This record gives sequence, C-alpha cells and structure tokens, in this order.
Amino acid sequence: MNKERSKIISKSGYLFIATNLLLAILNAAIGLISNSLAILSDATHSIIDSVSELLIVISEKLANHKKFTEKREHIERVTTIVIALIIIVTGIHIIIESIEEIIEPEEADYSPVTIAILIISILIKYILAKYLKNTGKKYDSKVLTASGAETMNDTWISIAVFVSAIIYLVFGVDIEAYISIFIALIIVKIGLEFIFPKLSSHHHHPLEQNPDHRIHHHK
Repeated sequence: MNKERSKIISKSGYLFIATNLLLAILNAAIGLISNSLAILSDATHSIIDSVSELLIVISEKLANHKKFTEKREHIERVTTIVIALIIIVTGIHIIIESIEEIIEPEEADYSPVTIAILIISILIKYILAKYLKNTGKKYDSKVLTASGAETMNDTWISIAVFVSAIIYLVFGVDIEAYISIFIALIIVKIGLEFIFPKLSSHHHHPLEQNPDHRIHHHK
C-alpha cells in the first residue's frame, strides 16, 4: 500500500507540473497574440506553480538519497532562496509593467479563439484541482490537498482574467492591468512564503517536514 500510495502521489505531482507548464505555454501564446498583460501574468503564475511543485518533488528525491542526506537541508535552503528571489523579481516586474499599462494603455485584441482557450484553461484547472484534492483526501496526502487548494485559487484567477476580457469586449472598459497587479501581488506573496513559510496558512513548503515522507517511514 505504501509503494502504491507513493507512486500515486508522485504521478499526481508530475501531472500537476506538466498541466501547469502546458497551460503556461498556451496562455503565453494567446497573451502575446492578443497583447493581453493579464493573460501573460496568468501564464507566469502557472510557471511559478510548476517550479514550486518541482522543488517539492526534488526535495523528496533528495530526502531518499543517502548521498545528500547530510547536505539536504542546505541544498534545499539555497535552491529555495534563489527560486524565491526569481519569483519576487518576476512579480515586481509585472507590477511595473501593469502600472505602465495603466499610464499608457495598449489596446488588447481578444479573438473568439482567445476566449475559447481561456474557457478551456479554466475547465482544465478546475478538473485538476478536484482531482488533486480528491486524491489527497483518498491517500491522506497534505501535499496533494494543498496543491488542489492552490489550483482552485488559480482557477479563480483565470476566471478573473476571463471576466476582464468579457468586460473589455462588451463595455470597452480595460481592467486587465489591475487584474495583472492582483496576480503579481499573489506571485510576490508566493516568493515571500518560500523564504518565510510561516506567512502561509496552507502553502506546502519544501523546507518544512514533508508529511507524506513522514507517513512513508512510520507506517
């Protein structure tokens, strides 16, 4: 059962990473085509989620490798800080770009294809969130449950981007720069949580004792 549980949790983690990377590439493409800063910000957020989950997977691998047992915490700490700084700088860059967009707005071009892809992205995130949360509950995995909660939050962010696009198309009011700032603040918060885990109420952090790893050894 332990081996099966570990295998399912690992597969779910890889599914999370692959899906978010795919969505990031898709959203980045339509963001560039439609000149939408909000969609590009959402794509960046998906990439950061993938990096976050990948760091957790790597940490778990290191925890099981005898060669890195003594230096594991140091390696994790350095890696985490570097990634956190990249995330924070990315978030700040998006905020600066968003402010410039507010001062000198550039017209976005939302096509039916763009809207359709946004809807598909929302549905994929929602399905992934439900799968991760259900799998987490079934196999008593706090990491997967937390991933599911984060993915559901991502779904709401994508819905906000979608709503901003509809508002622009129907009323001609451009609020996507403000949506981008909102997403960027979340990105900065994630970066700070990597350095200061106690800032988060539910975000799974690779430097904290992995509950799944603990269960493997105590069952």
